[in-house]
Amino acid sequence: MPIFDLICLECDKKFDVLISNADKDKIICPDCGTGNVKQVLSPFNSSSSGGSRVPDSCRSCSVGGSSKCCMRDRLL
Repeated sequence: MPIFDLICLECDKKFDVLISNADKDKIICPDCGTGNVKQVLSPFNSSSSGGSRVPDSCRSCSVGGSSKCCMRDRLL
């Protein structure tokens, strides 16, 4: 089952849920209980034989790759 990163559009709570794709429409916010949530883009790391590489869009960012990364909160 996939883990979905979500944000509540009512209270701005960010949370993640381990749930099947079939049940994705049943997700509710753990703080306010609304179903008005949106999936957000999840950062991930991959490596290759060439070593790690920072994406071009993150080169000027002082927090690239951390939990404070501006790419973390991009809505799908």
